[in-house]
Amino acid sequence: MTALLIGSVLGIAVGGLCRWLDIPSPAPPSPIGALLVVAMTAGYVIAGSFA
Repeated sequence: MTALLIGSVLGIAVGGLCRWLDIPSPAPPSPIGALLVVAMTAGYVIAGSFA
């Protein structure tokens, strides 16, 4: 659970800094690409709970 919280805070921080400094975001520009990242993250967290 701690890793999920740290990852979320880090992701928000990187996104905020990219926006504030006018740097292109390292995230996919389309909604489908963003959903893919969310699905991969969710799968990683769920698989980690079983291991």
